[in-house]
Amino acid sequence: MSLADTASRLSLDMLDSVARDIPVSWDERDTILYALGVGAGLGAPDRELQFTTENTGRIGLQALPSFLTVLLVPKLPPAIERLDKAPFLHAEQRIELLGVLPPSGSGLVNSCVEALHDKGDNAIVVVAAELRDAGSGALIGRSRASMYVRGGGGFGGARGASTPWAAPTAAPDLRVIHPTRPEQALLYRLSGDRHPLHSDPAFARRQGFAAPILHGLATYGFACRALVEGVCAGDATRLRSMRGRFSRPILPGETLTTEIWLANEGRAVFRTVDEAGSVIIDRGEAMAG
Repeated sequence: MSLADTASRLSLDMLDSVARDIPVSWDERDTILYALGVGAGLGAPDRELQFTTENTGRIGLQALPSFLTVLLVPKLPPAIERLDKAPFLHAEQRIELLGVLPPSGSGLVNSCVEALHDKGDNAIVVVAAELRDAGSGALIGRSRASMYVRGGGGFGGARGASTPWAAPTAAPDLRVIHPTRPEQALLYRLSGDRHPLHSDPAFARRQGFAAPILHGLATYGFACRALVEGVCAGDATRLRSMRGRFSRPILPGETLTTEIWLANEGRAVFRTVDEAGSVIIDRGEAMAG
């Protein structure tokens, strides 16, 4: 399907389309595999054992809060799910935890197309989703994902407002440095995102990249680890929310640095940069309890 085909299939009648009560389940293997996919234990396997093992002494297994994206982001309403995903790029992501995300469990997902922004040649699709415990019905968490669709504009929708943002001018209070593996994307894709942009060299070249790039949500997971380490003293259950905008991709094997500015009442501002100092995730905000 060409970009023009994709554009012709985006339409305003997709707004408010929903998917209801999609069953989802996960176990400790899924939780650990995700943590490894976003770099936990890389270079220091005796650290972050709360995310990478389920049987180490008195260390209880925790799910990284960003694991919520694996459970929620792929669950799209049918109107969007049926489209060709080749032109889709993750633009922005927010998660909010209303309770503790358990390392294993089952739940029901509801999702909705919250907004469609016509940017001329291109478009933005915003999907909101929530996860509820399958047994109790208790709300575990929410997500809001914005996806940039190349060639998807021209359907007559509003452009959407642009929100200004400026990084803090002071030096960051914390810098958390994380290397990535050359094969990081191949590992992360086992958590569910099998888009060939992250694994197929020929496909990546056709999309204008020199090589397969690391998933945006993988870099988001690295930023989450940095926030858990720097703001929450390693306790993932304390991170209540985080959001960020994806500015540019990186190639697997590069080093990520997350710069964190601490504010009052558990609030933090952050951005993630690459080895050259180019911003990978900006407009970062997080809240810890």
